[in-house]
Amino acid sequence: MSAVAAKPLLAMDGIEKAFGGVRALRGVEFAVRPGEVHALLGENGAGKSTLVKVLAGVHSPDAGTIRYLDHKFGELSLSDSRALGIRVIYQQLSIVSHLSVSENLVLGREHRRFGFLNARSEHDAAQAALDRLGVSLDLSRPAGSLRVAEKQLIEIARALSGGDVRLILMDEPTSSLGDREVERLFEVVRGLRDEGIAIVYISHKLEEVFEIADRVTVLRDGATIGTVDIAESTPDDLIEMMVGRRLGHRIDRTPRTRDEVVLRVADVWTATGLEGITFDLHEGEVLGIYGLLGSGRTELARALFGADPIQRGTIEVRGRLVQLESPIDAMELGIGLVPEERQDAAFPLLSIRENITVASLDKVSRLGWLLPARERSMIRPIVDALRVRAPSPEELLGKLSGGNQQKVIVGRWLLRGSSILILDDPTAGVDVGAKDELYKLVGEMVDGGGSVLMSSSELPDLLRLADRILVLHEGRLAEVLTGARITAKEVLRLAMSGHSSAVTPPGSPA
Repeated sequence: MSAVAAKPLLAMDGIEKAFGGVRALRGVEFAVRPGEVHALLGENGAGKSTLVKVLAGVHSPDAGTIRYLDHKFGELSLSDSRALGIRVIYQQLSIVSHLSVSENLVLGREHRRFGFLNARSEHDAAQAALDRLGVSLDLSRPAGSLRVAEKQLIEIARALSGGDVRLILMDEPTSSLGDREVERLFEVVRGLRDEGIAIVYISHKLEEVFEIADRVTVLRDGATIGTVDIAESTPDDLIEMMVGRRLGHRIDRTPRTRDEVVLRVADVWTATGLEGITFDLHEGEVLGIYGLLGSGRTELARALFGADPIQRGTIEVRGRLVQLESPIDAMELGIGLVPEERQDAAFPLLSIRENITVASLDKVSRLGWLLPARERSMIRPIVDALRVRAPSPEELLGKLSGGNQQKVIVGRWLLRGSSILILDDPTAGVDVGAKDELYKLVGEMVDGGGSVLMSSSELPDLLRLADRILVLHEGRLAEVLTGARITAKEVLRLAMSGHSSAVTPPGSPA
């Protein structure tokens, strides 16, 4: 790692921020030096995103001072932040779907000549932004047609282009990226650090923090717990700082997969890129799905939930041949989906209570009338079990942190009693405490006879949870790994090449 200067580029002292009666920031102290990668950690609701928005000029602090480039500020406006060379990559994507890739990359910095848009200049600037990340995309393609990971890369490229950048705030930038894309991003981050640019890196992936960060500051309940050098810390040290306790739960369980096949997928093809996918899911099993960008993980999840049509192949649920023409068909068969993009399942303007019961209205109504008292009594055990952090079940979902929103969506299928749960990257952007609770929930579900199909971009999660791992490569099934063959090396080999270590690819030397 590069040496860093002793004098801070940024120093935040005594930062306070409250929303109504909730104190989001409690006297936060935070300092970043030029030419360092400074990780900012904490559970969901710890205050990380609020602190970032104070720096970005979105929120004005109620108290405290900001020192930046030898200047003292009580607050920053959006224009101040940008003029000072501060750039933010938010966790929630801000891609405009109907605009092209090129138009999104220059959004807010459109190129004009004689008062007219200069398409050629914009194209060149957009291409240069992608080239910096080593990304290849059709610049004329509508951004709405891109996969989540591709949209994330556009966000990163846009933040890095335009103006004199001194400080970049990255809020979960790798939440939807595959391993190769993450490594390319790290190369860019290291290059920026070597140029003297400071990076504030927010992530719930501790392995990333230990790979890329120089120092770490931990927030808990809106307050600064401490700042440590990464070289002098361990993952357990940081976890204890974040949650104030040691996480005791682990799913190191003996596989309890039963013989009964609850879901049989045979030779499934879709217009979204799946080609001949075949596998079985057993009762009481956690079947992991792993693949890199473009492998078809999300496409498989959507097809099995009836969200994308199946062109060819068959699906059986508990021995019965079925047609999944819509999500309603899947729900009636006991299948639930927690999608990759939280926004696809969340109703931010509805309450926690309404978001949980929306898939089980028959359980909380009579003669077409909703029974709020029954709703509250039925969701209370679920809210308590999932440790959803909110003042009450009547809180709007949009006011919750990302991890708490994820818990509510999982709770929706628990209330419905879904016996087959499809989790598409469920821990993306989720803190270690919430992740541990989700792990426990998965274990309890399969121990009770349920079955989980869990797709994830975080390989350690699958190695820890899955009884078997289904590896996808470019829309095809590379292999289903079991037993001693479930290793990080073998999973990544299959995901990257589509070939097992036991198989010699066609054309390769013997």
